[in-house]
Amino acid sequence: MKEFIEDLKSRVMGGAEATFEEAMRLIEIQDGPDLDALLNAAREITFHFNSDEPGLCSLVNAKSYLCGEDCGFCSQSVRFDTRVNRYQLMPPEEVVKAAKEFEKKGAVNFCIVTSGGELNDKEFEEVIEIYKRLKAETNMNLDGSLGFLSPERVERLKEAGLRRFNNNLQSSREFYPKIVSTHTYDKRLETMKWLQEGNVEICSGGILGMGETREDRVKLAFELKPFGPHCLPMNVLNPRPGTPLENVPAPDPQEMVKTIAVFRFIHPKANIKLAGGREINLGNTYQEMALKGGANGLIIGGYLTTEGNPIKSDFEMLKRAGFKPRKNPNAQELPETVSAASCDSVKRTPQ
Repeated sequence: MKEFIEDLKSRVMGGAEATFEEAMRLIEIQDGPDLDALLNAAREITFHFNSDEPGLCSLVNAKSYLCGEDCGFCSQSVRFDTRVNRYQLMPPEEVVKAAKEFEKKGAVNFCIVTSGGELNDKEFEEVIEIYKRLKAETNMNLDGSLGFLSPERVERLKEAGLRRFNNNLQSSREFYPKIVSTHTYDKRLETMKWLQEGNVEICSGGILGMGETREDRVKLAFELKPFGPHCLPMNVLNPRPGTPLENVPAPDPQEMVKTIAVFRFIHPKANIKLAGGREINLGNTYQEMALKGGANGLIIGGYLTTEGNPIKSDFEMLKRAGFKPRKNPNAQELPETVSAASCDSVKRTPQ
């Protein structure tokens, strides 16, 4: 197996693409020297195609718990009694204030996230104004995760300052109906198509540990491949109380690390970013193992409805893994912790 891993690594670094069958061989690797060889090879691929500066992203949950979709993993669906905070789209001044606070604390990339399948026309116009203000008043890269899009909305967001858009596929096509029934997999792929045709950078990944098979995980990686995501977030299910997946058992952390390494062979140039659930499912040991074995980025400061690691701890972990995290040059401080999920310093209007 070691010879196979080394040969495939060399071919990928030379510009060849790993096949589905080759990826399946990798994901069936068990503990021991073969796993070590896989992680080491994934690390070599990472640094061959990417710099030692990790991809970091902070986000604000700008509209919460107002989604009519039934994604079984999500605490923001109104179909489930999850008791998270519910509020309409935050006013522009509040989002801009939050962004500026993150910029002071070192953020380089800032993502606006809203719950719901898509924004209504009034909300969309408000979001356009928010991006225009952020473009004028901050020096951060501006990203978004705003639900489904049309070609016209892609164009307008880009004109307003959007750099990158998140639209996770979440799982393989085959597994998807087990977790979502209110929209199709093709609906998600349609938005990916509009982003690609509109020359907007794509951020798209999935959630591991929902009950899917190893084959499902590899299939997800290949579903993403035609779109060449710049950023590929890897979430590990953090079962939220009140959701259909709340009792799904925790996955084997080593299995998750191995999966991330396999994704690196399939997406050698992507910013593979450890995202939601990394703290609770991987802990510090396996997060660091993943960063030394294929991952090269983090979502920092918290998530949509849960908090994350202290930022200083994340930066220290990145440095131990061989990365050189860069703060925004306008940063005034690097706090022990900051919650992008709750943004406690920002007043929100409850629903």
